[in-house]
Amino acid sequence: MEKLNYIVIDGLVRSGKTELAKLLSVELDAKLILDDKQNPYEESFFKALAKNEKPPALKTQLIYLLNRFSQQVEITQKGLFYKTTVCNYLFYREGIYSHLLLNDEELDVYKRIYNILSANIVKPDLVVYLQISFSEMQKRIRNSENSYEREVPNEYWRELFESYNYYFFNYKTSPLLVINMEKVDLENPADIKNIIEEIKNHRKGTKYYAP
Repeated sequence: MEKLNYIVIDGLVRSGKTELAKLLSVELDAKLILDDKQNPYEESFFKALAKNEKPPALKTQLIYLLNRFSQQVEITQKGLFYKTTVCNYLFYREGIYSHLLLNDEELDVYKRIYNILSANIVKPDLVVYLQISFSEMQKRIRNSENSYEREVPNEYWRELFESYNYYFFNYKTSPLLVINMEKVDLENPADIKNIIEEIKNHRKGTKYYAP
């Protein structure tokens, strides 16, 4: 069976991607790369969204893009002690946010930079997309400790939800495993075991898994 050297876990906000990436990295004794959320514009971005004002979208997205590119460079520098890398975001889906938030002029600037950077990104051996319904995502956001997320209008989350699902429905760049997370408990060892087995055994095309 072909080895999985680079596995990406992605999904909508509160879908469990970070928790699953951590669990998988322990199971596989893999190098773990978590999204670098340090962004000086993040607070003003979410506050503007909450007030239905124009956020500093281009600056915010470019910082995220550069942070993630710096992390992705690490993947090309293979460590001596790790044979597998697990990451909790897919670099290629950067366009979801840029198309949602930027005007045409800003989008042109963003695309120019993105196209240069993305040419140097390693393609994953497997992408795992964690899928939840919009109502479930809303519930998890309401219960979140992140006050910024709770204050953002539902219209933004709805557009993001639809954009994510459209992107991954059409994703063909690498093997894709779509997992329905509605009934998954990441604190349940049996659920974790079943998901990890699905990940280990998927190598080709798109597969849907609903526990």
